[in-house]
Amino acid sequence: KTLRDRLHYIRRALAEMDWTLSPDRIRDYLAEVLSEDGPNVARHISASLKSFLKQVLRTRDPSLFSMLYNSFTTIKSRPNNHTRLPTINELRQILTRIESIEAKAYFLILAEDGLRPGEPFLVSMDDVDLEHGMLRIGKVTETKRAFVAFLRPETLDFIKRVYLPRRESFINGITKAIIASNWFSADVIERFKNRFLPFDQGRLRREIKEAARQVLNRDFELYELRKFFATWMISRGVPESIVNTL
Repeated sequence: KTLRDRLHYIRRALAEMDWTLSPDRIRDYLAEVLSEDGPNVARHISASLKSFLKQVLRTRDPSLFSMLYNSFTTIKSRPNNHTRLPTINELRQILTRIESIEAKAYFLILAEDGLRPGEPFLVSMDDVDLEHGMLRIGKVTETKRAFVAFLRPETLDFIKRVYLPRRESFINGITKAIIASNWFSADVIERFKNRFLPFDQGRLRREIKEAARQVLNRDFELYELRKFFATWMISRGVPESIVNTL
């Protein structure tokens, strides 16, 4: 039973992290699980990831194993001292300190739509409705649901005027190198070119976390933006049922 449980949680964690492991990604993911699924599931997943790293990675790549294994702790129970969420003014300060246009766009979407950190990267250009300011997420898994998200008029204007030209320039520049490498099929290249956020997720996360550290003087988890969205909406009088639907 223990083996079956470990494998179940390892498969789930790897799939929900898109089969990519990094210290920041693991910490963000565990924060998400703790908030959404509770300490019991978070304990099982963190323990299973520790076991996976020890059994699979330790002998193959000791330095990578050490970096990942020591980046998080096994969750035993929900912490009593909850971290204070950033205020709206602190989020505005963080936004001004983020350097790249693409990281600003990613940050805005997380803060204003309450999406999980990985969900904006599921969106293709076919899923973007610029006329109505809507993103179609379309994520339906055994444990997670996310259907649509809406952009404020100011954010939609920023995406049209600033982000999309930056995205187009990036796509044009990197596609030439990808094609020249002969590493990828035409289908893979077309899927890449159609991504709404074609940038490296790890780099965008690091940019946001560094800007947040300068403002908050502490480590910052991207999942805090999802919590901020929910508490901000409820504080403005939005019914919880609508917040949950969004």
